[in-house]
Amino acid sequence: MMSKRYLYLKNLFSPLSLLFTVFLNASCEKQSLDFNSSFIDNTITNLVLVDSSTVEITTVYVDSFVSSNTNTILAGKYKDEQFGTVSSQSFLQLGLPSASYDIPNGAVFDSLEVILKLNKTFYGDTLSAYNIAVHQLSEPIIYPASQYSFYNTNSRAYNSIELGSSKLIITPSTRDTIAIKLSSALGKELFDKLQSKDAAVESIEQFVSYFKGLAIVGGSNNNLIMGFNDSLIMRLHYRKPNVFEENAIIDFGINEANYQFNNIKADRTGTSIAALGPVNKQLPSAKTNNAGYDQYISGAVVKLRFPYLKDLYQLPNFLKIISAQLIVRPVQNSFLNFYQLPPNLKLSATDQTNQLGADLTLASGTSSIVQYGNLYIDNLYGTQTAYTYDITNYLVAQLANTETNQNGLLVLPPNATAIFNRLLIANSANTTNKTQLKIYYASVK
Repeated sequence: MMSKRYLYLKNLFSPLSLLFTVFLNASCEKQSLDFNSSFIDNTITNLVLVDSSTVEITTVYVDSFVSSNTNTILAGKYKDEQFGTVSSQSFLQLGLPSASYDIPNGAVFDSLEVILKLNKTFYGDTLSAYNIAVHQLSEPIIYPASQYSFYNTNSRAYNSIELGSSKLIITPSTRDTIAIKLSSALGKELFDKLQSKDAAVESIEQFVSYFKGLAIVGGSNNNLIMGFNDSLIMRLHYRKPNVFEENAIIDFGINEANYQFNNIKADRTGTSIAALGPVNKQLPSAKTNNAGYDQYISGAVVKLRFPYLKDLYQLPNFLKIISAQLIVRPVQNSFLNFYQLPPNLKLSATDQTNQLGADLTLASGTSSIVQYGNLYIDNLYGTQTAYTYDITNYLVAQLANTETNQNGLLVLPPNATAIFNRLLIANSANTTNKTQLKIYYASVK
């Protein structure tokens, strides 16, 4: 499971220029290796490159994750041949008006609308028509039993008749808001309660009992999911009596960030990962077109393992790992059109439970920084597109671990619960752009 190449270093205490010369001769690739190591003596020492150690790639099922208090409203649907049909609805609770108001006698209701501000998060075809609707909740937003957050699997019932909707072409680079006109009947009812200072609008408890909240829903024919800031406003317009009629507004914002959450679903029927779910929680890449499927928000995350790492001990005169580099390569042509790669990906340690652990970091001065892969996109041939990580410390720790385990690394973006960018990670059967582990180790004769 491993092949090796020798880079002969005589007298490792010789000037550093010798080290640089060796690595320039060893490979045409740019290397970022740390040789800050001490050695036991001055005998002839080999620096050996192992570049074909098996990287085991599996797709792991993500049962659920917290989707409340993410500062993001996600609504829409799109179909992906690789990951299936992915959809999202958002639920939220409104609070009382954000500023004091006094509606005088003779004032007249004008209109009611919801204003959504785009946060530039989107996934799918922005050239197709985007349908979005607003519904009134028919049940209150309260935590389910034994929960203190809302999850992507949670939802709330809402009235089937929409309060308002809009169909439009969204160009995120030129548009920053969407305004959806709501039911005039609801607006007039709310206006009358505000004007008369009805008990329903005198306290937050009474208000959320009267007006349970909103559901933001994408149309069934959408091929786009849009992200909006959680600064949604329901705005009531009215006209004050005067010699010259004066327009006025009353704004209702989101009551609590914890009471706004996204319900996200994925229908994987007909895809290579159709079997992924509560029963089949882990699929080897050999059974999924030689690729790992990575899109945390739709319930799939890639796990990387190094099952033959301890075979290093069987290699001649192995002394220690000097440096290790992991190169994660996407399947060629899997990120065309609007299937964008995540701009940043981190590696999180995990075990047989596949729960997220500590993120892999690199020393930076007196502190450590999380590694995000330094994505390089090969726009010419597409075969060298890759994320690159220094996993030296991780492998050294795993090599020292004497227990038989299922430890590995989970691959996911830093904002995993608010981004739909996805990735197909190529396994070793992909000859042109496979994911690769390079280990440089010292051996003593």
